[in-house]
Amino acid sequence: MPQYFVRQEDVHGDRCAVRGEDFHHLTRVRRTAPGDEIELRLPDGSAVAARVLSVGEDALVAEIIDKKAPSVVSLSVTLYASLLKGKKFDLVVQKAAELGLARVVPVVTERTVPDVGEKEARRLERWNRIAAEAAKQCMRPDVPGVGRVLDFAEALDEGPGARIIAHPDGGTSARDIRASAAGSEVSLMVGPEGGFSEREVHSAGAKGWRVMSYGSTQLRAETAAIVLPAILIYEWSLTE
Repeated sequence: MPQYFVRQEDVHGDRCAVRGEDFHHLTRVRRTAPGDEIELRLPDGSAVAARVLSVGEDALVAEIIDKKAPSVVSLSVTLYASLLKGKKFDLVVQKAAELGLARVVPVVTERTVPDVGEKEARRLERWNRIAAEAAKQCMRPDVPGVGRVLDFAEALDEGPGARIIAHPDGGTSARDIRASAAGSEVSLMVGPEGGFSEREVHSAGAKGWRVMSYGSTQLRAETAAIVLPAILIYEWSLTE
């Protein structure tokens, strides 16, 4: 059963209310009734089991019967991912939430094909909804945000923590980067179909981004955006 996120203003002692889309899903899809147990996530990240006390017209009220402290994320990863064709970027957002990434930022590069243009607000709303649904399903303690669309130069200036750009040629391994990187925060930039141009890779290096290679085969853009963050999380976990 998926979890449902509760807002701070809806928590009152050992009781909390569920409203909005989650309320409608619980009552109309799952047919939740008084006496049922549900899984909730509090604003502090705590996972709780709660028993439904009442179901109203626009909210249900539940009593907390068990509480677990939020899990600790070993590495905070911000993924700067180039916009992709079709629904491939939807997949990237979904898997980023499942992996536990902190944030996803769409980026426009030289070889980016999609142009969101006037559709940006609608796309961001959809991507954030996808992230929220994935967070519920995978039981993570929070919902990763999807930031506004940046151009490549803006993204280069924004990246927090250790800065890494994925490129198949001339880079170093994730393990070598980890050996010299300090802290538990990483920015990872992954390119579009066709990859980054040499000019972009050079610009990234001038801004302090380290080039990371990823093996002997070429990865599809959506594959790289999923696999490479997982590799970084694994490498950082080895030193804990």
